Amino acid sequence: MKFIKKHIPLLIVLVVGVLTLASYYVPNKYSVDYLELMNKWENIVSAFAFLLGLISLFYSHYNKIKRKTDGWGYSLFVYVGFLAMVVPALMNGGRQMVDGQVTSLGWSFRYIYNALSATMFAVLAFYIVSTAYRSFRIKSAQAFVLFVAAFILILGKVPLGQIIWDSVLGWTHTGIDQVIEWIMSVPAVAGKRGIMIGIAIGAVVTSLKIIFGIERQYMGRD
Repeated sequence: MKFIKKHIPLLIVLVVGVLTLASYYVPNKYSVDYLELMNKWENIVSAFAFLLGLISLFYSHYNKIKRKTDGWGYSLFVYVGFLAMVVPALMNGGRQMVDGQVTSLGWSFRYIYNALSATMFAVLAFYIVSTAYRSFRIKSAQAFVLFVAAFILILGKVPLGQIIWDSVLGWTHTGIDQVIEWIMSVPAVAGKRGIMIGIAIGAVVTSLKIIFGIERQYMGRD
């Protein structure tokens, strides 16, 4: 029993991981068919994982409502929001427009989902400003460069900033739009590529650790 519980899952992960990895470097019909099969299984597993997550979400909020814990009233809106989107989607086959007319799903998207999304991002704006204030405290040369770049980007997005730039640095014959374009296309892209390279290396290392059984957290504590 212990062998089945601990070693069989590791063997399955090893075999599937090595086959999937090798299929990307062995271009033939079998590898293509194998990858297509894995993609189908991935969609099936993702669908079941989404279903389990949805059940877990509903069960968690059901317990909050049943126990009437702090903020349990907000849990009711989880069910209300779910029904407000799923029921119209089932009624209209997932279509927001039919013959040029807005369906109930389109109405829900326009007047419920979009409105709630705008409200959420409006609230997040206060946290973003607070985080930006803490991040832009100049304690080093790198923080000063970050502050200057962010200040120029913010300045260039408002008409008043362009007026200030033209009145103070107009003698350089360089518009603030040109400076912003250079920042976004040169240092920002370089930093983004460095971050993506780091993420890719981390993903490769983590995948190899899982394939060769070094990382076993997915098997649980036991």
